Amino acid sequence: MFFALKVCFLFLIQAFFLAHSAPNDCQPDEKYIRLDQCPHVYNTEMTGLMRREYGIDYFQYLGPQKICCPKPGNELPNTYICGRSPAGYRIARGQETSPNEFPWMAMLLYMNNTSMEIIPSCAGSLINNRYVLTAAHCLSNMPDALTLKSVRLGEHNIWETPFNRWECSDRSLRCAVPHIDVDVEKSFVHGRYKKGAQRLMQHDIALLRLKMPVRFSKGIRAICLLRDHPALTNARLEIAGWGKMENGWFSEVLRRGDVTEVHPNRCSEMFLHLQFNFKTQICARGRNDVDTCSGDSGGPLMATMKGYHTEFVYQVGITSFGHSTCGTIGYPAVYTKTKAFFNWIVRRMKA
Repeated sequence: MFFALKVCFLFLIQAFFLAHSAPNDCQPDEKYIRLDQCPHVYNTEMTGLMRREYGIDYFQYLGPQKICCPKPGNELPNTYICGRSPAGYRIARGQETSPNEFPWMAMLLYMNNTSMEIIPSCAGSLINNRYVLTAAHCLSNMPDALTLKSVRLGEHNIWETPFNRWECSDRSLRCAVPHIDVDVEKSFVHGRYKKGAQRLMQHDIALLRLKMPVRFSKGIRAICLLRDHPALTNARLEIAGWGKMENGWFSEVLRRGDVTEVHPNRCSEMFLHLQFNFKTQICARGRNDVDTCSGDSGGPLMATMKGYHTEFVYQVGITSFGHSTCGTIGYPAVYTKTKAFFNWIVRRMKA
């Protein structure tokens, strides 16, 4: 019920702020052109959210109106756009993030067909303006009563609405921007997930196509997805999510934690019955029992690339599974290796 009230309140906030935004306030990856020259927006159902996001006037003919046209959905953003932010399946013993610290984080929302409530379960990562990457088990292994409905982007604190906090009027403080909920148009689960004897959790990857292209902002941005990247040995990796904490409760605020890669033999020994595959999976664990847990499934395992003039975050894995008791000392978690499925991902992306 609270989710419904929050959505209603945010609808009014978004309607006000988006309706009064500058018409040519385009992001670096957008072009200010006529709507009918931007087919991937023009041919999309003109919902209220769609019109608000792109500043499309309800009372004017659509074609001649000018909008900030984003890249088509079959393109991944370059590293000058993606991975930037203002400076077992949970984050057990992790830390709260700052607002907008991980603007590519996605919360998957499901319809409970028994209670007719919308509930969050699983996470994902926005990889461009149209697609969200998540785990296959977030679609194929869910209870029968739950049906994936939409994806929430720009979320930080699920119990608190930005702008209803008096301290957010202080411009020196960082406050989260309003989130948006975008319906899922189509989902792709890897065809080899749960296929073959004992290979229950391999190929644990899925791709979600949103019903509309979203606009990047301070609170919503894509993570970088690379065809290849440096070895992760001794690299600082990050995880994030709203999953269960060490007290057994789901986190109200997005939390993060640091982990490092563990030698594949460790996961092979710990999860012998699941046949860990170092070619398609990553084994990682954190200090002080930092771990992923229930509710964090499908979220990204992240690394940072630092160059002379640039720094960006890229995705190296997808939270898949771990020990039945999250944060168990000595037990790592397993992540689907994204670069092993890069071609599988891009082949399914359409404009």
